[in-house]
Amino acid sequence: MDTKNKKILYGGIFALYAVINLILVLLHEPWRDEIHAWLMAKQLSIVDLFHESRFDGHPILWHLLLMPFAKLNFPILTLNIISYLILLVSTWIFLFKTEIPLPIKIFAIFTIPFTYTYSAIARNYSCIILLLVLIGVFYPKRNEHPILYSILICFLIHTHSLAWGMVAGLTITFHFYEILLSFKKKNTADIKSVVIGLVLIVCNTLLVVFQLFGTSNINYACVPSGYITKLSLLIVLLLFLLLFYTIFVLKNNYKEFIVLATGLSFQIAIYLFVYSSILYQRHILFFAVILFYLILVSHTDSFDTLKYFLLCVAFLFITIFAGLKPFFTTLVKDIALPYSSAKEMAHFINKNVPKNTTILIDASVIGQSIIPYLEDGYSFYDISYNQYVTCANVAYDSAKIEDALSNLDSYAGQYLMISNDFIELKDCDFLYRSSVPIVNEFFTLYYVPK
Repeated sequence: MDTKNKKILYGGIFALYAVINLILVLLHEPWRDEIHAWLMAKQLSIVDLFHESRFDGHPILWHLLLMPFAKLNFPILTLNIISYLILLVSTWIFLFKTEIPLPIKIFAIFTIPFTYTYSAIARNYSCIILLLVLIGVFYPKRNEHPILYSILICFLIHTHSLAWGMVAGLTITFHFYEILLSFKKKNTADIKSVVIGLVLIVCNTLLVVFQLFGTSNINYACVPSGYITKLSLLIVLLLFLLLFYTIFVLKNNYKEFIVLATGLSFQIAIYLFVYSSILYQRHILFFAVILFYLILVSHTDSFDTLKYFLLCVAFLFITIFAGLKPFFTTLVKDIALPYSSAKEMAHFINKNVPKNTTILIDASVIGQSIIPYLEDGYSFYDISYNQYVTCANVAYDSAKIEDALSNLDSYAGQYLMISNDFIELKDCDFLYRSSVPIVNEFFTLYYVPK
């Protein structure tokens, strides 16, 4: 295919991707995990953001990207538009700048990981995709520009803890490897630049560790489900097969395998021993890491078309077998049903509850997703923790809620909202129940009679 026709074809693919994903963005209703980051960016200073992030459990790069728009009171749709634009850039780079075969590009662009998962659902994972693509494209030039390569890795540190395994693999296979070679005078990169890059990575790692030290969440004990165990076993089996393929077939690309192995192994360790909640977007990240591995291998000098083709077939098989079902299930549901009913409940409040009303709520961690849609004058008060609802309210304690609801007389003459049908208030006036969405986030509004 000549250059002109290739540009036309790739341009058409990119335009189709842009239109499809913009439609998906407009059909998606952000839920509490998305809105929580927006509220943090809106309500907190950078210093407070750094402090509060240890309770949130995430580095603050994503929040800093949102902060200018949130503080300028842009509409909440901006949150998802930002994620969409990040994925647009990622997709363009992946399509035009990587050596991945076109059929694999088309598959990845219109399914996992580029469509919907990280473009419509706005979370910090979108930053991971962009940085993985950038690092993958820059990978062949890492010896020429070690510091710039290291800066990209530093940004990856500040996206999500699930990316730290890849950070370790990239650092081991370049910085430590080049330093080791320097003792034998065989290094291929400027060793001073490599050391400076390593110092940057270590400093940024320590900064994030200090930032998140003490992170805990009483709601997610480390009790791996059967699904997590099966997925972990599948990943371990995949790594053993790829190790065998690397040693006996590729006979090279050991560095790229180490990056893949550390990236996937670290994620498994997180789910098995630290945080056992694996949401849909985290599930899809497994396949993004495998695609990143394919990008790295495609940019190496030992690239072999036939052997690489078999790796691509393996990626297709694994993704189709373990990833496409949750991808299409979630996508179709999001088109047909609300992802969250926060917007629906906010619309009812705006139309039917008097302005300047403080609404009591049982669980602010869920109810805060309503806040961006409310008109000025409304506020929420968390009866289980006795505080007004802000972005800092991330805890949920059912015992505290039951205790707070044990004496309804104390809330006489006030509006009271119950999340997810936690309990039915038979002695109160029922006003409205929002529809049941995809995620567990719906609300029932009552009036407590005097």
